[in-house]
Amino acid sequence: MPSQSASAPAGRIVGVDVARGLALLGMMATHIMPLTRADESGAVHATWAATIFAGTSSALFAILAGVGLALLTGGSRPHTGTRLKSGRRSILVRAVLITVIGLGCGALNTNVAVILVHYGALFLIATLFLGLRLRTLWFSAVGWLLLSPVLWYLLLPLATSRISPATVGPSPGLGDLLRPASLTADLFITGYYPVLVWTGFIVLGLAVGRCRLSLPPVALALTVGGALLSWAARALSDHLIGANDQALRTLGAITEANGLPLDAALLSGHGLEGVEGTPWWFALSAPHSSTPLDLLHVAGTALAVLGLCQLLAMALSALLGLAGDALLWPLSGAGSATLTLYAGHLVALDLLSTVTAGMPRLGLYLCFVVGSLLVGIGLKWAGRRGPLEAGIHVLARSGTA
Repeated sequence: MPSQSASAPAGRIVGVDVARGLALLGMMATHIMPLTRADESGAVHATWAATIFAGTSSALFAILAGVGLALLTGGSRPHTGTRLKSGRRSILVRAVLITVIGLGCGALNTNVAVILVHYGALFLIATLFLGLRLRTLWFSAVGWLLLSPVLWYLLLPLATSRISPATVGPSPGLGDLLRPASLTADLFITGYYPVLVWTGFIVLGLAVGRCRLSLPPVALALTVGGALLSWAARALSDHLIGANDQALRTLGAITEANGLPLDAALLSGHGLEGVEGTPWWFALSAPHSSTPLDLLHVAGTALAVLGLCQLLAMALSALLGLAGDALLWPLSGAGSATLTLYAGHLVALDLLSTVTAGMPRLGLYLCFVVGSLLVGIGLKWAGRRGPLEAGIHVLARSGTA
């Protein structure tokens, strides 16, 4: 039996926090590191940051949000009645506060596609699914991941032709509140994280959070099942594209016109503008392409990472006790303060942009990694939440009192 620390008090599960920490570091990598580079011959390739983290870290972030909301409302023993209503109100308050923080971060000069406003919208939508049974949640998640991309594919031309989404930058900011139609289009359809599609991730997270994550067989099933799903989606995409000359010619012409070779575009998610106007879009599993195979690939990867993190946490706790838990403090501590560290690194990128302009990107990234892990250790040692997490907790609790 794992010790109590493998399933932390107050509804916290160590493996979930460790996975959150990894998601945070992955998103920092995509914000700081280049996703493509040219070699000495001038050929452009996807970087390690794109290959490992592009698309997967943000999807993991969203799925873990759903897991967290499930744990907040009872986990494998979901709340009902008055407690469920209170939980919904608490999540609504959290959604509003995260949205406000996101709008503020969107005003920063970082050129980062900030996910927080979309995150707030996902929280609002998640309240509609909290009362569903586990089997219904799983069916809803699978159905959403498979069908919402088709609806997005049909609605995107309509949205872009009737609304001017270009008025919204890479991240929604406070000024975008004056353009509600453009902001709504960006949030749900035309933006970097289309909520219409990404709702599948948070519903999947709710389903996972309703399972008994503290049981090793559940964590193992997530690891193996997620890895197989991720591999199958990517393998099917590679087969559909690689085995069809017409697909290679069409997609290659589009990405080359956008300045990238096809293989770099498929790994980084860049240079694919215009592909959604062709039927070959359905064969993609490229990051942020919002295709069914992309969603299944990153969802599978996220489930595998979560399951593996929980297995590691339980193994270390069982073998080494408190010392095993302490080994994970850097990641689990950072993972328990992801909002603070995510917003904090955006503020730092803005304020220190002049100082860091000449720094090697890898060196800058490692500075943020070390800083985040040290903050994680400090928070674990002190037994405290991150500042933003603590403030939201107090306001959400007072708003539901």
